[in-house]
Amino acid sequence: MSRYLSKDFLSGVMFIAFGLVALWFGRHLALGTSVRMGPGYVPHMLADIMMVLGTIISLVPLYANASKREKETIWAPVGGAVVVLILAIRYVLPLPASLAQFGSDWLLLVAVVGVFTLLLISILINIHRGSHAAAGEKIDLVEPPKWRPITMVTIGIVVFALLFETTGMFPSLVALVLIASWGGDEFKLWEVVGNIVVLTILCVVVFKIGLSMNIAVINGVW
Repeated sequence: MSRYLSKDFLSGVMFIAFGLVALWFGRHLALGTSVRMGPGYVPHMLADIMMVLGTIISLVPLYANASKREKETIWAPVGGAVVVLILAIRYVLPLPASLAQFGSDWLLLVAVVGVFTLLLISILINIHRGSHAAAGEKIDLVEPPKWRPITMVTIGIVVFALLFETTGMFPSLVALVLIASWGGDEFKLWEVVGNIVVLTILCVVVFKIGLSMNIAVINGVW
């Protein structure tokens, strides 16, 4: 069975894909600094974190099912080269202006190098014909997608985005939680109400009070 069909590997790839998409759509947003954050600072950091986590999650099952020879011929040299490359880019190598951000943004550097490391190791594993797990090894295969929760959560996010500007944060959160909850196997009203209350308090404290963002909790009221 292919090692690339495990839940962990595909979950990591999904995290990487989300991070790359977020970086692409937020590429024109000003980052700012940790003291004076621009509109793209938080999305950029979250995208980097998702890519790093996705790389780690994908590499773990590949390494766990690797043979001793594969670890010696592929993992050890690639791992050493990656560490040297990251340190060299960070502290030694002069970078052109177009790549200067990699030298100053440690998290972005680790995320990008990590993704390329995953690609390189995957290519080398296939070259050495090690893409299949050894006999007797159990692979936790990915299950067929459950379309109901995927559909309801997606609809909830779209409705949230449409309502946010016209009604405010609270009504859009109510719609998001209600619609997403219908995607589950059980719908418990008290749990839904609790989620709405907790999410609303957190969003108000973090975004309205903490970051002083110009967003309305309820349009025309606050």
